[in-house]
Amino acid sequence: MLSQQPPVHWFEILANNHTASGGLIPWQLAAVRADYPVTFHCVGMSLGGTDPLDYDYLCTIKRLMQTYEPAQVRDYIPVTERIALEVARNHIKLKPLDVETDNTEDIRGYFTDLEFVPVESSLLASADLELMGGRYCSIQSVPAAQLRITVPYSNRLQTLYQTEYRKDVFGPLPVLENGHAPVAVNVNVNVNVKGITVRIWVEKGLLFALTDEAGLEPIIPPE
Repeated sequence: MLSQQPPVHWFEILANNHTASGGLIPWQLAAVRADYPVTFHCVGMSLGGTDPLDYDYLCTIKRLMQTYEPAQVRDYIPVTERIALEVARNHIKLKPLDVETDNTEDIRGYFTDLEFVPVESSLLASADLELMGGRYCSIQSVPAAQLRITVPYSNRLQTLYQTEYRKDVFGPLPVLENGHAPVAVNVNVNVNVKGITVRIWVEKGLLFALTDEAGLEPIIPPE
């Protein structure tokens, strides 16, 4: 590539592979950068994740940026964290419901424009929760039902998403029928709203995402 200099506009570099301060790899990157713009793709910043920031890693990326002056730097965010952040953000907005009902059959009768029929989750069958209604929404651009539920005799509102499980969009996720437990992702939406846990799992061919803003009891797959 260095000898042929193909007519491309830029190269994307996996920054984690170029953290060495000497040797062949930094020399190759410098040679590429001399002729082409580059962008950095990072995989260790933990943006939107539950792990703390790795300041040593960030200092390394900063050093690389100062050396190679990339046109753009971006970090990979796991799909479960993207789902959790989207669900949590929509949860705190509390947009008006399209339909208000405590009856699951009414929910099924309303959401007829979806490619699936909303179902009851076996994980929540024994939970002390009451349905309030729902509205059309989406997760990662896939149409979804956004249901609002509450803990009786309290002001604790939670949001339950259901959508068609598309593995090409969502990737591998825990499947209840395979004995997997839901994955729990803790997200901080902004400086004022922190510590919302979103539990994500697949059941009956659907993806479920449940917010937990006030400490619901852990939900465990049945034996």
